[in-house]
Order: sequence, then C-alpha cells, then structure tokens
Amino acid sequence: MNTPLKTQLHKHSVSISAFSVHELRIGSLLNYDTGEGIFHTIIDWQDLKWLTENPNDFNKDHSPILLTEEWLLKFGFSDKDYKNGYIGKDFKSGYMILDFVLSKPFVKGEWNDTYTFDFEGHRFIKLKYVHELQNFYHTITDVMLSLS
Repeated sequence: MNTPLKTQLHKHSVSISAFSVHELRIGSLLNYDTGEGIFHTIIDWQDLKWLTENPNDFNKDHSPILLTEEWLLKFGFSDKDYKNGYIGKDFKSGYMILDFVLSKPFVKGEWNDTYTFDFEGHRFIKLKYVHELQNFYHTITDVMLSLS
C-alpha cells in the first residue's frame, strides 16, 4: 500500500504522463492523487502490479515529480565539493569511490534546461524527473537512490 510522504502538493503543480512498467521500479518516487490531495509516494510491488494490470487507472492517479535542487539535496547530493554549476554525490563500493555529478540547468547554455549527467565528449543524459534520476543512478551504481 502507498504511504504518502509528508509533502502535499497543489493539484495544478502536477503534469500528465503515461508510465510503463519498464520505467518504474520498487522505490521510485512519484506524485499520487488520492482524491484528498496529491502526495509523494514510494512505488512498491503492488503499484507495479496495478500498472501492469490497469495502466490507464495507474496513470490517471500518478505523475512524475520534477527534479529540483531540493530533491537532489534530499537524496544526499551537495554542490560544496564541485565546481560552480555542478552538484554531486559520492558512491562508495569497497575501495572504489565514484563521483556521480550532474550539471545544473542552464550551466551549459539555454538548451540545457534540465539536470544532465555528462559523459566524456559531448554526450549528455538529460534528467527531468526524480524517477529518471533514480533509474539512471541505479543503472550506474546498481543501488537504488533513496532519500537520505
């Protein structure tokens, strides 16, 4: 069962989207319209079953959370150890430390209106929503990014 997080949103701050079972995982954070208000919720196995069996109803009640610096801070990111315009989080695995660093919106120019993960050269992964960041972080580290 969904357990709403403490933050309640106003109805007009939510955008419409259509999720597929392939883009969400247990632990993903989404907005959930309960009829009494819109809350942040953590997706569990029952939600994934709901999405598989009845995607129209699931998508009617759920929408993505816009990725903001406030959310990055909740996930343990910081901009203290990075050059201006970047925010990151250290991932430790054994003796290895990976700096998972994102450039902030508009740092690279007007075209860059979301947070981006920069690969070598001029390739970028644009991250607009919280669940996209969680999925990408999991792909890179094999660990689900959760609230600190």
